Amino acid sequence: MFKMQGMKLVTRHACQKVETLLGTFPLVAVTGARQVGKSTLARQVLGSLDGTYMTLDDPVVLNRATEDPLGFVRRDKGLLVIDEIQLTPELLPVIKAEIDRDRRPGRFLITGSANLLKMRSVTESLAGRSAWFELPPLLWSEIVGRPLPTPIDAAFDASGADSFLHELGRPLDDHAEAARKRAILGGMPEPLRLGSEMRRAWHDAYRQTFVERDLRQLSRIENLPDFRRLSTLALLQTSRLLTLADLASDAGLNHATARRYLNILEVAYQVFELSPYFANVGKRLVRRPKLYANDVGMAAHVANVDSWEAAESTVKAGPLFETWVVNELRALDEYSSRRASVHYWRTSAGAEVDLVFERGTDVVAVEVKSSATVHWKETRGMRALREDLGKRFRLGIVAYLGDEPQVLDETLCMVPVASLLGATQEE
Repeated sequence: MFKMQGMKLVTRHACQKVETLLGTFPLVAVTGARQVGKSTLARQVLGSLDGTYMTLDDPVVLNRATEDPLGFVRRDKGLLVIDEIQLTPELLPVIKAEIDRDRRPGRFLITGSANLLKMRSVTESLAGRSAWFELPPLLWSEIVGRPLPTPIDAAFDASGADSFLHELGRPLDDHAEAARKRAILGGMPEPLRLGSEMRRAWHDAYRQTFVERDLRQLSRIENLPDFRRLSTLALLQTSRLLTLADLASDAGLNHATARRYLNILEVAYQVFELSPYFANVGKRLVRRPKLYANDVGMAAHVANVDSWEAAESTVKAGPLFETWVVNELRALDEYSSRRASVHYWRTSAGAEVDLVFERGTDVVAVEVKSSATVHWKETRGMRALREDLGKRFRLGIVAYLGDEPQVLDETLCMVPVASLLGATQEE
């Protein structure tokens, strides 16, 4: 849990997920952006499990871990939480040896503010001994205190559009206005407690801390102003196709440097790339990835957008709304035991689908619309993908800001975004 707006407590869906994984694996790794809530989550897990909490952010603890790594990790019983493990990745081989000595589940919970599996300094993946989970920013269902929604599972299980809609709850009152607000604020816990002026100060401080402190832990950067410029441009391009040559040119960098800086932003969970889906190798499809901010609040901040009205006036509403919904749905799929591969789909003729979830041979598609009305012609991309896939196409969902779910045909439907993301009324 974490406190928000005074007395309100928000329970993370990840608590149960992590506890379940600890019941099976000797080690569970929780990674995610700095300040996303990993330490709070770890302490919450310790509230129900006997154990010890150690943070490598503490110089004394860091020194102990460096001087005597085996003594630091060896425990005869109980869970050992090691927070900010990326500060001392040399502990991972020691932990591996300790797990091989005693493979009982629930021995270690480690957290890291970087994607450890993509860090060059990390050579040990703990394969076969661990479960890895990326903690996302706060989800809408967590903020409003609703249970973990499972819309992707429901979509794959549904026999058609009508049966899928019956699995969804009614959206909250004033859901459209609330959704617009969420698409500007994002889900980092601390800014949600603040007014607009203090939110701007928090985001500025976050970016400054990232450059001056966190960045040194990930890679050597020769020119910090160049990196700041590339970071800003990448966030401004959220939900757009990535053309690295153009991004490098705009930032005044060569291709190799721009690629390296972008990789650092990905390792630090500031941006991610969504790869294209190739349903038909014979069709001319766009093969470049799409670039997204991991937290839409930061993308809105660098775009100098602090309200939906400002987003609309600067033509940022659609990209920010798409960024928010894509992040939410990817995160919800991560909670499933039947995780999908996630892509987007676009033809050279311009037909596009924002999200394509593939499990086995089956596909569920989602198109995101930041409007309260959707016309049939706006489902052109979904229908083109359905034609390509044939029986593999299970369901197409248009997530929009309207009030009513609607069946468009047997495998296409429109859903209020609040219903899809679990911001629903209690029954």
